[in-house]
Amino acid sequence: ICCLVHFPKTQNAMWAVHSSSVQFLLLPHQVSIFRRDMKNAVIGNNKQKANLIVLGAVPRLLYLLQQESSSTELRTECAVVLGSLAMGTENNVKSLLDCHIIPALLQGLLSPDLKFIEACLRCLRTIFISPVTPEDLLYTDATVISHLMALLSRSRYTQEYICQIFSHCCKGPDHQTILFNHGAVQNIAHLLVSTSYKVRMQALKCFSVLAFENPQVSMTLVNVLVDGELLPQIFVKMLQRDKPIEMQLTSAKCLTSMCRAGAIRTDDSCIILKTLPCLVRMCSKERLLEERVEGAETLAYLIETDVELQRIASITDHLIVMLADYFKYPSSVSAITDIKRLDHDLKHAHELRQAAFKLYASLGANDEDIRKKVSLGEIPPCILLWHWGKTYL
Repeated sequence: ICCLVHFPKTQNAMWAVHSSSVQFLLLPHQVSIFRRDMKNAVIGNNKQKANLIVLGAVPRLLYLLQQESSSTELRTECAVVLGSLAMGTENNVKSLLDCHIIPALLQGLLSPDLKFIEACLRCLRTIFISPVTPEDLLYTDATVISHLMALLSRSRYTQEYICQIFSHCCKGPDHQTILFNHGAVQNIAHLLVSTSYKVRMQALKCFSVLAFENPQVSMTLVNVLVDGELLPQIFVKMLQRDKPIEMQLTSAKCLTSMCRAGAIRTDDSCIILKTLPCLVRMCSKERLLEERVEGAETLAYLIETDVELQRIASITDHLIVMLADYFKYPSSVSAITDIKRLDHDLKHAHELRQAAFKLYASLGANDEDIRKKVSLGEIPPCILLWHWGKTYL
């Protein structure tokens, strides 16, 4: 078998891909040439990725990847190149899906070679985090989830990639139930104390999506022990100010979901003294716009049904006044001095306003005094009255 891919050399010795190029034979024994030329041609170059796909390289790469006669090294390199193609545009991912790349990569996970498994998982991770990939593709074969759970023990890379796949493909109660029934809680819990930050973070994200609006998972998490500590205690440690913001936010989301599910009482110190103050901090103007959106939305969800939490939140770090800043984007300064900043502000301005409205609605859901405090802020009362009326009518 030979696979024809067209590459001409440019003057700087890099490979380019276009229809007028000379033929290049991609044979199983040409691994070194394959690695040096094809892989280098597509990494970081979306145009080259698209050209390679148009030339029909994907079916050929998949063919070599699935052939037992191909060396493990060549099959690994095929997975690496396919992963690079998946990192391009959404159209690239669609093309890969049309070639049935997911079943081929899942089949590759049965290999005994760890490097090849990691390459397949890395490619699968890239494909599944794309918004054009249907999450249900992960659940079409009942044996896939079991095998992924078994692979968690192989290396820190398998742990990172599999947890990331789970967190992106868990989109509702059906997916939560499947993962829960396959032992996700028991298999992932110990990863929260991994020496690798990426593994800890991806495991945390898994629990965030597993516990969301799921009493069964939340009630289980509250009793899980890891190295002698209960999971809520581990989550609280991850809320500390010296931890990365991403970790603080995700831990707060886990505790919020457990609280809303009834697994943790609303008057528990880990909610009143840890989770709620952390989420209020996330609303500060010192945080990135994306972090402020996520912080406000999570806080709104936490306090939505509890009057005492609403009261505490309303007097914590001048939250009501702080939320007024959510309506100040894009700013006039950014419009004059920084076009990129303006584009960024415009993109997130709507999300900021929606997050602020959600939090204002939760704050004023039950207490007239809190509503009065809001009306004295910098947000036009007519806007808030319209939003509250729209929310509760």
